[in-house]
Amino acid sequence: MPGDLTAEVWLDVSGVHLEGVVWDDVAGRLRFVDIPRGRIFEAGAGWFDLPAPVTAVHPTTDPATLLVADGDGMALTSGGALTERLAAPLAGRPEIRMNDGNVDPAGRYLAGSMAYDVTPGAGALYRLDTDRSLHTVLTGVTISNGLDWSPDGTLCYFVDSPTRRVDVFDYDVTTGALSGRRTFADTSDLPGIPDGLTVDADGGVWVAFWGGSRVVRYDTGGRAEQTVRLPVTQVTSCAFGGPDLDQLYISTSTEDLTPDQLRDQPAAGAIFRAEPGRRGRPVNRFVI
Repeated sequence: MPGDLTAEVWLDVSGVHLEGVVWDDVAGRLRFVDIPRGRIFEAGAGWFDLPAPVTAVHPTTDPATLLVADGDGMALTSGGALTERLAAPLAGRPEIRMNDGNVDPAGRYLAGSMAYDVTPGAGALYRLDTDRSLHTVLTGVTISNGLDWSPDGTLCYFVDSPTRRVDVFDYDVTTGALSGRRTFADTSDLPGIPDGLTVDADGGVWVAFWGGSRVVRYDTGGRAEQTVRLPVTQVTSCAFGGPDLDQLYISTSTEDLTPDQLRDQPAAGAIFRAEPGRRGRPVNRFVI
């Protein structure tokens, strides 16, 4: 594609399965998780461990408190420890865990689940409102993954990875209701499956491809127009960050790689960075 570029290693943390990159503009710091270790990284400030798995991390309206998704559901953490359980829809279900999530423009949290053995339809998508009430908004999901909103908040993009599609919903920011699900981009002509995603300031949708060695930008009409290539296959998530929100940070994994592949991909499990000539948007914060 015209304008293709390559990402370079930015931070090597020897991760197992890095996910959920998010830039906290107040702290001026990139955060991400290593799911099977239960590890939350704060670039430039080390890491801390919680009971594994931890599948996503997001800032809240309290700078000292983070929101995480984990094996049971959603919780708050501060000072390197879990401080409050907000919801536990998966408690007592060791065969399933939470996966990717994101905060909507009104400060609600949407996060999905998946079975460890990827049982079709075993997952769901949940919405945690600011009053701490939990709502199931989608069922029959297999691997709930990338989730983000258009700049005006009226569209919500969503990935259920095995479908090899990015879907889009109409979104009611007032109520948090999803409606009118339809295909935004069919990715079946590309290697790998869609994983995490982020939306830039112009409404372009950047999608990480697990097994595909790339991140692809789709324009607002769902047309692939730019590719960021990586020297590793397991690409998991992406987010814009940096002081000007013009750096694209990309997480990667070593999971499902054979010994030969691991030897050939020494940078697998690192955070990569590219400068794609676009800007992101400030992160939404969960309201507490």
